[in-house]
Amino acid sequence: MRRSLVPSLIIVCAFVAFPLILREFFPLKLPAAELVAHNTPQGLTDFTFSDGSGRNLTLDNFRGTLILVNVWATWCPPCKEEMASLNHLVLLLANKNIKIVPISVDVSGTLTVRSFYERLGLNNLSIYVDPSKNVMDALGITGIPTTILIGRDGREIGRTVGPAQWDAPESVKRITEIAGL
Repeated sequence: MRRSLVPSLIIVCAFVAFPLILREFFPLKLPAAELVAHNTPQGLTDFTFSDGSGRNLTLDNFRGTLILVNVWATWCPPCKEEMASLNHLVLLLANKNIKIVPISVDVSGTLTVRSFYERLGLNNLSIYVDPSKNVMDALGITGIPTTILIGRDGREIGRTVGPAQWDAPESVKRITEIAGL
């Protein structure tokens, strides 16, 4: 009986290990961001989220500044893939008056995100969390990661669903074109 389980066990282990090994030797190359601009800016429903120190914020706290809101979670593999590029994007857009606002929907909140940032060396991104996931309803998000460009007036200019290489030259160019920078 035990000998008949060995081949099955080997096959199961291979199915689990193969994708991990494949990713280790052939990392995914994320596509450049395909931020889709709206014909006219769209109004947004406001919501509350917190920063890394536990202070409650809303989108109004950023009024007057362009913001790129990225809704993500630490348990989401595609989200993890794009976080380094968002971290670098902060530096690339530092003189453009645009704020990168990655809002985690992890139910465990700030501690999990802080640990995640430390583990990946994400030292340019601020921590924002919404464990209630109200951000998803307010912004009409059905999947993560989703990234939304919000104008200085607090209205949505464009969005993209799915992971992207945010620091790719094409992505930076697209953001600055849509934002009018």
